[in-house]
Amino acid sequence: MLYRFPKAFEGVSSIKLKHAGNSVVVWFRLLDRQEKAEGFLTENTLVFVIRGTKQIHLHDRQLTANAGDLILLKRGTYFMSAFMTGETDYQALMVCADDALLRSFLQDDAGITNITPVPHQAPMVVPCTAAVLQVRDTMISYLEHPHSNTTKLLELKIREVLLLLLSGSYQQPILSFLYHMFDSSAESIVLTIKSHLLKPITLEEYAKMCGLSLSAFKREFSRLYNAPPKKWINEERLKHAHYLLQHTPLNVNEIADECGFEHVSYFIKQYKAQYGTTPKNAQRTKTAIY
Repeated sequence: MLYRFPKAFEGVSSIKLKHAGNSVVVWFRLLDRQEKAEGFLTENTLVFVIRGTKQIHLHDRQLTANAGDLILLKRGTYFMSAFMTGETDYQALMVCADDALLRSFLQDDAGITNITPVPHQAPMVVPCTAAVLQVRDTMISYLEHPHSNTTKLLELKIREVLLLLLSGSYQQPILSFLYHMFDSSAESIVLTIKSHLLKPITLEEYAKMCGLSLSAFKREFSRLYNAPPKKWINEERLKHAHYLLQHTPLNVNEIADECGFEHVSYFIKQYKAQYGTTPKNAQRTKTAIY
């Protein structure tokens, strides 16, 4: 099962979660070392590591963040993560920022209307200044002692953190990171599809990752690929599934999961419609041939 954050945090009693408008602020701690957990971010996210160490395993590299570091993660990031506690517990504050707040910040607070993209690595890890840490700790205090104005105050603190980040030595890479959060160019769409093709992601989530409405995403996708997105994505996943059935010992359930199908029954139905036989029969045919 693919956990979608921040929604996966809701209802967990050991986690302090507060909505700041449409943004979500989460403070959590873990007492023991955790094994790798799979996750998908539905919002652009800042992760403050308070205690311990966090490792994030991406498809092309690994990030390590220590206490006092801040991790910037773009919406749509698909990752495996582990928490290394060492001699202490692991604590982190996660800020999942709403698009409207970020756009408003760029235009109104930061006074930025045009950002020139520069090479950068997203996600990225930056060390927090004393001023940023002070704001972080104030946000935790609001979570510990909420009151009638907590939501508005948390929104203000998110803006304050962003302003402080743009005032430091990491201004240019952070500006570029903010630019890429809302990059809806054709190149960005193609890269997003390529990077997440075999993940169980909905069209709505693809659209949001590309900074587009669902209808705009469908139009742009059809223009780029000359096919409706759902049909094209399904066919590409089924092609990969067909290859795995013919060339690997994986079972049907494993292949469905590997190719982005969350429900095996749906995978079997789609595969049969495409290839005229069930995945299991396709495997038997392969075995007979060999």
